[in-house]
Amino acid sequence: MRKILIGVAVLIVVIAGAVYFLWSNLDSLVKTAIEEVGTKVAGVTVKVDTVHISLTKGTGTISGLTVANPPGFKAPAAISLGSVSVAIDTGSVTGNPVVIKTVTVAAPAVTYELGQNGSNIAVIQHNVQSFAAKKGNGGGKTTTAGGSANAGSGKKLVIDRLVMTGGKVTLATPVPGAKASVDLPPIRLSNIGRAGGGATPAVVAETILQALSTSAVNASANLGVGKVLDNLKTTSPSSAVNAIKGLLGK
Repeated sequence: MRKILIGVAVLIVVIAGAVYFLWSNLDSLVKTAIEEVGTKVAGVTVKVDTVHISLTKGTGTISGLTVANPPGFKAPAAISLGSVSVAIDTGSVTGNPVVIKTVTVAAPAVTYELGQNGSNIAVIQHNVQSFAAKKGNGGGKTTTAGGSANAGSGKKLVIDRLVMTGGKVTLATPVPGAKASVDLPPIRLSNIGRAGGGATPAVVAETILQALSTSAVNASANLGVGKVLDNLKTTSPSSAVNAIKGLLGK
C-alpha cells in the first residue's frame, strides 16, 4: 500500500509539473506556434514580438506580428499588424476545438510593392493558395470563413468574430521616393471553422491571410495599380517610370 501511495504521489507531482510548465510557458508556446504555422502558410517568414495570454481572464494580446516580403522585394515587411487582442472562451480551453470569441486587429499595415513580375502580395496569395491546394490534395478540406476544417487530429480552433480596422495599404514602387497610401477597408470574418467542428491553426492562418491580402489588392486597385503592373511588364523602364509618376501625380 505504501508503494502504491508513493507511486500516486510521484504521478501527481509529475502531472503538476507538466501543468505548471505549460502554464508558465504558454506565451512562448503560442508565439512559436504562430510563427511556425504562419511561415508555412504564407511561404515567407512570420515573426511575433510578444504574446501574453491570461487563461484566468480569458484574454490575450499579440504584438509586433509581421509577414516578411518574398525574395526580390525590398520593403522590410509585406504585412505588419498593430495590436491584436483576443477574447477566449475559457470553458473550451481544455476541449477541442478551442473557441476564440473575438479577435480584434488595430491598424494593420500592408505594403503593396510592385515589381517586374507582379506584386509581393500576389506572391503571398499564390503561396497561401498553393498551401491550401496541397492540404486539399492530401485528403483534407480547406476552408473559407465559416467553412470546414482540414481533416486530421490535433487541437483545432473556432473564431466566432474577427475584425480588422484602421488599416493602411502603402504602394511601394521601383521609383525612389514614389509612394502612395490608401485606407484598407474594415475586414470582418465570422464563424471561422465553426461548420466543421473546428479548423486547424494552418487553415485559420490561411483564411485570415487570404482575406487580408485580397482586401489589400482590392484597395490598391483604386490607385490604378493594374495599369502600372502592365507597364512594368510590357514597356521600357522609362515608360514604366513615367506611368508610376503619373499614377502618383509626380
